[in-house]
Amino acid sequence: MINPLTRCVQEYQLPPYATMRASDIAPAIRTAIDELELDLAAIEDDLADSDAELSWESVMDRLEIIDDPLSRLWGVVELLSLADNSPDVRAAEAELQGEIAAIESRRQQSAEIFRAMEALRASPTFVTYTAEQQRILNRAILKATLRGVRLSESDRDTFNEIDVRLKEAESQFANTVLDATCAFSLIVHDKRELDGVPESALSLFAHIAVAAGHDGATAAAGPWRLSLERPAYDPIMKYCTNRTLREQIYRANNSRGGAPPHDNTSRVREILQLRHKRAQLFGFDTYAELSLVDKMAPSVDVVETVLRDLREKSFPVAQVELQRLEDYAIRFGHTGPMERWDESYWRERLRKEAYDLDEEELKPYLPLAKVLEGLFETILRLFGLRIEAADGDEEVWHPDVRFFQIRATEQPGEPIVGHFFLDLYARQGLKRHGSWVRVMEARSKTLRTDKAPVRLPAFCILCNQAPKVGDEPSLLTFGDVEYLFHQFGYGLKLVCTAAEYSAAANWDTIEWDCISMVPHFLQNFCYDRRTMELISSHFESGAPLPEALFDKVKASRQYMAASDLLRQLNFAMVDMALHHRYDPYSTTESIFDVQQRVAKEFCVIPPLESDRQLCVFNHIFAGPYCAGYYSYKWAEVQSADAYAAFEEAPTREAWEATGRKFRDTVLALVGIHHPSDVFEMFRGRQPNTNALLTRYGLVESP
Repeated sequence: MINPLTRCVQEYQLPPYATMRASDIAPAIRTAIDELELDLAAIEDDLADSDAELSWESVMDRLEIIDDPLSRLWGVVELLSLADNSPDVRAAEAELQGEIAAIESRRQQSAEIFRAMEALRASPTFVTYTAEQQRILNRAILKATLRGVRLSESDRDTFNEIDVRLKEAESQFANTVLDATCAFSLIVHDKRELDGVPESALSLFAHIAVAAGHDGATAAAGPWRLSLERPAYDPIMKYCTNRTLREQIYRANNSRGGAPPHDNTSRVREILQLRHKRAQLFGFDTYAELSLVDKMAPSVDVVETVLRDLREKSFPVAQVELQRLEDYAIRFGHTGPMERWDESYWRERLRKEAYDLDEEELKPYLPLAKVLEGLFETILRLFGLRIEAADGDEEVWHPDVRFFQIRATEQPGEPIVGHFFLDLYARQGLKRHGSWVRVMEARSKTLRTDKAPVRLPAFCILCNQAPKVGDEPSLLTFGDVEYLFHQFGYGLKLVCTAAEYSAAANWDTIEWDCISMVPHFLQNFCYDRRTMELISSHFESGAPLPEALFDKVKASRQYMAASDLLRQLNFAMVDMALHHRYDPYSTTESIFDVQQRVAKEFCVIPPLESDRQLCVFNHIFAGPYCAGYYSYKWAEVQSADAYAAFEEAPTREAWEATGRKFRDTVLALVGIHHPSDVFEMFRGRQPNTNALLTRYGLVESP
């Protein structure tokens, strides 16, 4: 019997997630590796022939075709590692990690392929290539260079050894974070200890308790099981009047991954050392310098200057915000300094008083089904895309996962132009913390089949929202809604691209500090009145969110905004400091010393001396944001300026016309052209920081 994963590649289908087994992974991956080895040998033989005529079709199209099967199959492993990280999946990933690194190096370090690509770029025909082809070729040459193709044989061997170990260490880091998060739980029997916690959270805690074997647990009588998963952690920190419990939960969360048996401390140091070694192989002093080679930011100095400039604007305002918070807390009996486990609690109380706004008051108006309906209607109005449920058309890895198809309503026949999976709920012990988007297949005319003239994009959105409990529908927090809009922005870019090749349709040709521009942009629509009317409906009465309540939501957007900005700037500067200012071989300074040093400049509430948040910082130690966390703010400058064009639209017709223009420029052309050029096509100028600073309340609205 043919392996089901191998069959899905051969038949150009999405993976059979429900019927496949973890034991299918390794054989299918190894078959794909063997086939890629044969294909590489064949293309190298052809390219080595002195009589061979080089063309786009004989080099780049052929590479796209032979690269695709293994890329798709390994994508299955990466998705399951995020969404369904069972022991068997984890073991398969660990078993194959070195082999994947080896074949990637074999492919990118092929001298024959590299010479052919350089020859194409140097040939007279290069000027006849489309902008997309030129960009793909330039980025492919840069990628191969950064993968070591120009290094000496000895240095390539060193690079490959580093690469294998780095991939292993990053995977182990992520698994340790998951294990450390799951290792903590606390059973509460006395409801008085949970005073102030909303009923919805008590229901969740009881649900978690039942799942852990406490049969009969209820929201009213308990027992209640607390965890460090975000849907369970946040209500304690925001609402629980029990300061001792808040401190206990905060310290448990803050120390994750920093002590045995789930300790990432030495692994962080090793990852930094390996990245430093890699940078030195290419002649760079630091990994941050190497990282910026394929980004928009021109230098580390420029990045640090931007971060410090934003810090100078936000820090004094954040100090005022904190003083106001402390004064308010003291009025209501708080004593001593404002500690980290106090901040969220008093922030929520002050927000409720200052804006007459309780986050729990919003949730009944944000049932998941209505939010999705409104999100999809917003996408239709802005971009002419209709999203339809297609549950059952493809296999899923968990019963809660949904499947959708996307149609282009302004094209003849309203063709399907993409698909996506939606996996929203937290699953303790199996799903990685945070929100993620995985590309399953990128749009490509080269990879078309007899069934379709173009391969359609497919992606998956992963979130960690509180699961449905009992008969009540899943009710979202406003933050959940923002996350959902944000993550959908990544998929929107994949579906709307005008690219004809997967390298440009995917994220391969997009500078990383532009990647999150569309997600930030789409998130802004949560504060648009027209959008709110579409996504809100009381789950019992059906009434839309009252206009007065929406006004409070919008007014509160700038509440503690400088503090929130400063928090992100701190993360970005710690990331840059570790990858540029820190000697990972130092015996006198630890990673935590760096963290504390940056905090003195960027934090209005100092972190605990025992803070170990670096040990769970997946974005930079197990994700693509290493020496690139600043990208969030870099992209947010562009997104805020882009969204301002919609705020300037005087009518609904103008608003929708602006949406079509955004679709036909930013969504369609980033990846084909440089992001700065595309932004200018949309706005008629380069982006500036005014819209972002206005959003954070750091300058007055014009």
